[in-house]
Amino acid sequence: MRYAVENEPSVYEWIGGRAALERMAQIFYEKYVPHDPLLGPLFAQAAPDHAQRVALWLGEVFGGPKAYSDDFGGYSSMLSRHLGRALTEEKRARWVELLVASANDAGLPNDAEFRSVLSGYIEWGSRIAVENSQAGATPPPAMPMPHWEWHTSPGAPGSRTPAGPSHAPVASEGMNPEGEDDPAPEGGGGVSFRSDIKPLIREADRDGMKWAFDLWSYDEVREHADTILARLSAGTMPPDGPWSASRVALFERWIDEGKAP
Repeated sequence: MRYAVENEPSVYEWIGGRAALERMAQIFYEKYVPHDPLLGPLFAQAAPDHAQRVALWLGEVFGGPKAYSDDFGGYSSMLSRHLGRALTEEKRARWVELLVASANDAGLPNDAEFRSVLSGYIEWGSRIAVENSQAGATPPPAMPMPHWEWHTSPGAPGSRTPAGPSHAPVASEGMNPEGEDDPAPEGGGGVSFRSDIKPLIREADRDGMKWAFDLWSYDEVREHADTILARLSAGTMPPDGPWSASRVALFERWIDEGKAP
């Protein structure tokens, strides 16, 4: 059983921190990978510190220090290691299987709540890696690090911009992302998050990005404003159609004016 809600630890703390993740990664890359016919060749040329890097990545994903971002470049660095590798579903499934075995060997918590979070992330992340590794894949640019918490969900199918060809998702109920041009703030006043930006963000948009940040949270949108603007400008967010130029300009103006709450 985990702690009482008022003292709830992060997933990272519940795991046992960096030491536990490094123990799991070391077991994975030393005990299982070298002898596996699918994964052995895939990681044969891995850097000597690869296990440590994986542990730092998982630590940051699960709420620990931003060590992977600070030392190795964050999401874009991890993405670059998957491009063009043509990973298969068979290799992905073996990776998941052996990582779970390594978690068991390393003595990571075995409660249902934690194992649900761990399985949820490695299933999601490994499938994204396979998608991004295919020939012709075009992953969305400037994505933030994923953050997995006790109640994280990546959203409904179609809420994420895919890296490869797919059928366009049906627009969710609510405001059409194309929409009509939105008027400037009344009286020519400054742009605020509460009055001008948050009303443009649908619940479906929010659900589709919860794995990274909360689009209805002023603090989180303020922190990731440049990344969000880059995706809005590129037309990759929201996933069912780009914002109109006037809405993108309004978001950019909000940034330029100081990101008022």
